[in-house]
Amino acid sequence: MKSVHLVCSPELIMLLSRSLEHEGYVISGKHSTLHSFISGFSSKEVDPSSIVIMEGGAGLGTPVKAADIIGFMTLIRKYLKHTRLIVQLDPALRTDVEFIRSMVNMNIHDLQFTTEFRGDDLLNWIKEKKTTRDYYHVLGKKKGLFSFKGQAAATPPAPVREELPPAPVRAAQSLTRPQPAPGQQAPAGNAGRPVNAVRPAATATASRPKPPVRAESPAPSEAGTLESLEQSIPVEEHTAPVTGQRILGSHVPLVIGVCGVGGEEDVGAAAFLVAAGLAELGWKPLVCGDDRPEIGSLEQIVFKGEKEDSVSTMFEYEGVTFYRRGYSWDMSELLASGFTHIILWLDIHRERKGTSGLELWWNSQIPMMVGNGAMWKYELLKEKLNTLNPFERKRCRLLLENGHQEVLQVLKKDFPEIETTLMPAHQDPLYPDKAAVDWVMKLLTVQKKLIRKQTLFWIIAGTVLFVTLLLIGIGFSFVPESR
Repeated sequence: MKSVHLVCSPELIMLLSRSLEHEGYVISGKHSTLHSFISGFSSKEVDPSSIVIMEGGAGLGTPVKAADIIGFMTLIRKYLKHTRLIVQLDPALRTDVEFIRSMVNMNIHDLQFTTEFRGDDLLNWIKEKKTTRDYYHVLGKKKGLFSFKGQAAATPPAPVREELPPAPVRAAQSLTRPQPAPGQQAPAGNAGRPVNAVRPAATATASRPKPPVRAESPAPSEAGTLESLEQSIPVEEHTAPVTGQRILGSHVPLVIGVCGVGGEEDVGAAAFLVAAGLAELGWKPLVCGDDRPEIGSLEQIVFKGEKEDSVSTMFEYEGVTFYRRGYSWDMSELLASGFTHIILWLDIHRERKGTSGLELWWNSQIPMMVGNGAMWKYELLKEKLNTLNPFERKRCRLLLENGHQEVLQVLKKDFPEIETTLMPAHQDPLYPDKAAVDWVMKLLTVQKKLIRKQTLFWIIAGTVLFVTLLLIGIGFSFVPESR
């Protein structure tokens, strides 16, 4: 049985219910606001197996902010991990690349940037399920995409240009993203897509050339509302919470994907070096790898031979948090975590459970490749880079291990569009020296946090101790000498 849950204004619920029921769908539930929809999780009013069609700003004050939508979608994904969400959004958000990236990273692909609802369009939204590849031409369009302080909405949309065909190389070793199927609709949020020819009853019923006017009071404060809603979300007993904090809206962590160009490079050293450098700068990075022996070795050091811990999914070592070896991680949960940077250590040439490593890497905000910088391996490196078109190479950053200035100069000549840098020499990537930390600062355009929590703690403790000793000394000075 095909079931749909509606999260829309009351007027739109009435129109869409009639249209969907006419086509054989069963309406499993109705909510007029995002607040009431999330509150329904605790009372089991929401069926996770249903398709959810929602207005992105249902129940929110106007104008609706992208950060507000991301905050609510983060909470929705916390409970509906695998439910298909079809979200209607304001057309102005079509150019907000970082908003689209955050939604896609939460596996919310069915984004419809339109204010009109027509029966045929609605049914096409349900039938034509989108995937990440539908947004490839959007996520890589803005200049300065790697910038830590992006201005997503400032750049007007440019016409989509066709990608150059990749060089004929082995598919398993290619860095090129899989292309959409010939019959698949690629443009994101295209309201003018072809509709089914005959569906007069549905079209006549659900035609809505203008969005309904929502006469609502302004939404309560975001922090208080979302916090209370999150407390009402039921937590699965067998699943340990990923983190103890939430980060919403503009505080979504920066996602960094690190992979090897040929699959034989020491990608772990690059991931650890970037993470350790961020930790030295006062940030809070998290490293995720599917099944890495190096992470398993760190586990043994941290747990010091204690019996297997079946509860903790992550551990901390030298200021860097690691997802434990063998534990699966969910991207939507990581985006709602309290970490500032998420480093995905990926093997794009090997199959993995869930989303492929290549797709995760392309969807990261800063995709990094690690290549061998030896001159005698340059032709192999060049062959791999030629599988990408110039636009794709412009998105990536290439880190050369064991590299030399000669190789760097040749690369800049052959591939001027790709940003290439030499990895600094290091004895242990988890203990970077000052030069390595400066390299991370330049690589990610980040600054050192002025006051870290640990430093602040010692400052407060020292101040209290000083004041206590001072008061004791003053007290002794007023005690009369005994004769």
